[in-house]
Amino acid sequence: MISIAIIDDHPMVREGLEAMLMSDGAFDVVALAANGAEALEVLPKSSVDVVLSDVRMPRMDGFAMLEHLRKLMPGVKVVFLAGMPLKEEEARARRDGAAGYLPKDVDQDRLSTVIKAIASGEESFATEQFQSAPSLLTVREMDVLRLLAQGNQRDQIAARLGIGAESVKTHLKGIMTKLNCPNATSAVGRAYELGILRA
Repeated sequence: MISIAIIDDHPMVREGLEAMLMSDGAFDVVALAANGAEALEVLPKSSVDVVLSDVRMPRMDGFAMLEHLRKLMPGVKVVFLAGMPLKEEEARARRDGAAGYLPKDVDQDRLSTVIKAIASGEESFATEQFQSAPSLLTVREMDVLRLLAQGNQRDQIAARLGIGAESVKTHLKGIMTKLNCPNATSAVGRAYELGILRA
């Protein structure tokens, strides 16, 4: 029996994955958490073989969690499931020591096969043609993001681009949604992480 933990900030995703995996007699879901910080509290108390984790989560993302887990539980395997798979994230997952990186819409048969392979010591990184991070954002969203990173406020961005403040607000909302960030400041940080913005 392969023991699994599921880390995702969306309850429906956690519950859906749990139901899917528990229907396969080879798996036992032993822990659930909503983000990396919660995971670090519950995982050391559980006997876990494989951690299935979202990448972008509030409080602590998957990469920060992975860094801590490698010290706390060096034997555990971490597989990232990305709602919006990115080449940059897949490369970082390999570099940081994850055992796999897959799109969230992976089908049940493939996910089961991958988990079994990883539990036996293999790695599994998807070979799909993932998006490059900069292609996520429109040209105008990139303009807004660059000005935001330079320290401009909403009204200043509007004046610089010759658009209304409400349009800037709409573009900011699009940026935060696409980068899965709760506010503009974290969106700028995320953009640097993904290589959308360069220092």
